[in-house]
Amino acid sequence: MSVRTRVLLGITVILMLAGIVSIIGYDSSKAKYKLFREHRAQFDAVKTEALLLMDSLDERSDIGNTFIYSDNAVPPFHDSMNTKLQDNIRQIAAWSGDSLDFVRYSRQDGKPLLRFIFDWEREHGPTYHIVYCASQSMVEQAYAAEPVKYKLTLLADGWYGIEIE
Repeated sequence: MSVRTRVLLGITVILMLAGIVSIIGYDSSKAKYKLFREHRAQFDAVKTEALLLMDSLDERSDIGNTFIYSDNAVPPFHDSMNTKLQDNIRQIAAWSGDSLDFVRYSRQDGKPLLRFIFDWEREHGPTYHIVYCASQSMVEQAYAAEPVKYKLTLLADGWYGIEIE
């Protein structure tokens, strides 16, 4: 075997190994949560406005799921929302390639749980959520009650990524 053939064979093997390592090491959730990482300020703005809105609407300790935004509803926004909050949600939906389907709010044991639900119909892969809650155990408790398997990823303080399997 000539030196040139050995070099080409070596380069081919190295490229194949690099490809295999990148495929094995690829984590699709990192790509999904890139939206949150790049636009965290927008998610924080929605969180702040939504918590203020819900506190003004309901003083009970626990409330069920309230849809703040639903891509499938007409009108898509909760009727008590101000235009600033609507614009912030519209911007997140646009950045997501319109894969944001719902924004839901609930409160359990006095703690808010805000869920951004993406790709509900699984057109682009598994459904995933970006969730705000001050307590990770509360997030785990809320998803344990659902009849689904999920993967939880810590995104930032109080923010979690949930990939529905």
